[in-house]
Amino acid sequence: MKPIVCVQQVSKRYSKNANAHLGYGVADLYRAIFGSKEEWPLRKDEFLALSNISLYLNPGDSLALIGRNGSGKTTLLKAMNGLIKPDAGVITVEGRVQALINLGAGFNPALSGKDNVFNSASLMGYSRKETQAILEEIIDFAELEEFIDSPVGTYSSGMKARLGFSVAINLNPDILLIDEILSVGDQAFRNKCFVRLHQLKKAGVTFVLVSHSPTHVIQLCEKALWLHKGKMMKLGPAKETVQAYTDFLDTIEAEKVRELNILREDTARSHEKRSIEEAARKESGESLYGPIYDEQDRIKDLSVRLSVDNEETHTVRVHDELCIDYTFTLIGKVTDLNVTLSFYTEDGLRMSVLSTLNGDLLKHIHQGEVRCSVRIPDFNLAPGTYVLVMPIHEGKSYLYRDIVKKFVVRGGGEMSWGLTDFQYEYHVGETGNATKPVNSPG
Repeated sequence: MKPIVCVQQVSKRYSKNANAHLGYGVADLYRAIFGSKEEWPLRKDEFLALSNISLYLNPGDSLALIGRNGSGKTTLLKAMNGLIKPDAGVITVEGRVQALINLGAGFNPALSGKDNVFNSASLMGYSRKETQAILEEIIDFAELEEFIDSPVGTYSSGMKARLGFSVAINLNPDILLIDEILSVGDQAFRNKCFVRLHQLKKAGVTFVLVSHSPTHVIQLCEKALWLHKGKMMKLGPAKETVQAYTDFLDTIEAEKVRELNILREDTARSHEKRSIEEAARKESGESLYGPIYDEQDRIKDLSVRLSVDNEETHTVRVHDELCIDYTFTLIGKVTDLNVTLSFYTEDGLRMSVLSTLNGDLLKHIHQGEVRCSVRIPDFNLAPGTYVLVMPIHEGKSYLYRDIVKKFVVRGGGEMSWGLTDFQYEYHVGETGNATKPVNSPG
């Protein structure tokens, strides 16, 4: 089977200097016109947005491009669409291409939605009669019946997204290039886009999708290419590639969290007075997790340790047994001591609370050192970065309340969605009402 898209050793360079970029482009164009075969090294302010990228797609293939911002995903998509010329390598595309890279790009804001439909269709070789035959279908899918005669310049971004997507999918493309379009528009329209993309996929349309959503990638694409700083990190089945990419992100985040926890502990031990900047940071950022009281004038020598298998850690796998050990010393006497462990997502959603109020576990302690250990046999929060906040209070008054740890939860080899990851066992009915277990993670 002949590939419909073939990318061979493609590289693309850009300059970090906006003023120099145009001059470099003219010089490179001159070299290309006069047939210079010499490979020039990168200039001092240049970088490779794409470096030696090779892949091919057969008719009906679906590929996701994943990676961090600035990794080269959109650059590769634009190169496939012919919007930019690679500095090295060759891209061959066979068939009719529709690109959804910048929604609304190519639309004339002074013309009505209907006129823009005719313009877009004519660029794909459609006659006015052929466009008229599919016009109602385009308008109906875009849900713009009331506004199709209004200038596109008056449309919201969501309306432009609907019109752009509807035009693209109804012009019978052989290849569809999509850049984050599924993050635009309301939920109902996004669902409709998913359904139509699945229909196009079954009809044999080849598409390349740029997305930051693991769910979109796995649901829509068989293959995925992970790019990092312009280089190919992994090309393979979508689920395996997404898992490798998320593991990479977890590793980076875990290192950041480890360094942050060390800094937090060093600062707490030094008892240095906070700067204005630090105070502002706590006020703006850590207030996501509630009020902060960290003066340590009522307690001292606070230490909190997270461990798995008796080893201190800043990274936990889903369904690990997590132990939390903490100690502190009371300054003065108390009569109604309680300690709470509150787990938050990094963006401030409280996920769970463990409190000594359940059972009045610390009522007998009135002074001196407090030493406790908490064991969570099945830590089932979904992968992500979490914050542990520790309020220590006497009755309704805080003795202390602050973030004591940040930590990362990593997947246990299976993809996870949602906020928690239940342990479960599937049974699938068979003839005679028999059942068999299908999956039992954890």
